[in-house]
Amino acid sequence: MRLGLYGVIAIAVASFYVYGELDKRLNFRPIDARVSSVKEQCYMEKTEGSRSSTSDLLPCELTELLARHHPKWQGADIKHKIEIRFAYISPVDGAAHESNLQLAAYPDNRQLSSGDIFPVQASRKEANRTRANDWVDRWLGRHAPKRASILGMEASSRPVLFAAPRRLAGL
Repeated sequence: MRLGLYGVIAIAVASFYVYGELDKRLNFRPIDARVSSVKEQCYMEKTEGSRSSTSDLLPCELTELLARHHPKWQGADIKHKIEIRFAYISPVDGAAHESNLQLAAYPDNRQLSSGDIFPVQASRKEANRTRANDWVDRWLGRHAPKRASILGMEASSRPVLFAAPRRLAGL
């Protein structure tokens, strides 16, 4: 009986994983996106016994100081909330679009700044839909685009930087 329950749970978990991978492979394509802005904030989380406390969103430098020196927050875990706004060329219509992602850590554990290029997944069917790469994409090497999405090629095969349309010119 117990073995059957564990089997059903394992099949359910495997089914969700397979569905997510199938959805990603059929409906999304890896592309490069250009960062337009990065907003990083932090908060503290502390658990004492069965009670946990969470602070408001604060600048990360302040949370580090509070976690070290404030009596209530000494020893608290510092968590990040990173909002990345970026521009990309949609595989659906070939036009430039803007989107944003909220992450708990930087992609590939490298800090991003305005103008950097990083990989995301863009929908093959909806022009404004994106999703972040996950650990499986990085582990399998699928996070790199197959074709240039930010860099184009001229007839002379020299790389040419992406030229933003007027609606994105303020980036």
